[in-house]
Amino acid sequence: MRSAIIALAIAVGACGRADNAYPPAHELNFTRACEAQGAPAALCACAWGKIEAEIPRRDFEALERLPVAERAAHPLQRQIAGYALACAAP
Repeated sequence: MRSAIIALAIAVGACGRADNAYPPAHELNFTRACEAQGAPAALCACAWGKIEAEIPRRDFEALERLPVAERAAHPLQRQIAGYALACAAP
């Protein structure tokens, strides 16, 4: 019985991770936009890694659907900018 509960917990945990997995197009779009603003590729890759690890996909997607003016003022946008600053720090 205990092994069945552990197996179920692992399966549920794996499902949660799959739901949060970002499609490759998200990384490509972010990287292109980041580099278009003059950031080095390594900084953009670092920031993307933090986004994938710390921001749920649905939150990121909701941010992307906002009009540009609302997106710029959103707290999540400031969080992402903080990732870029952290990645740029020596």
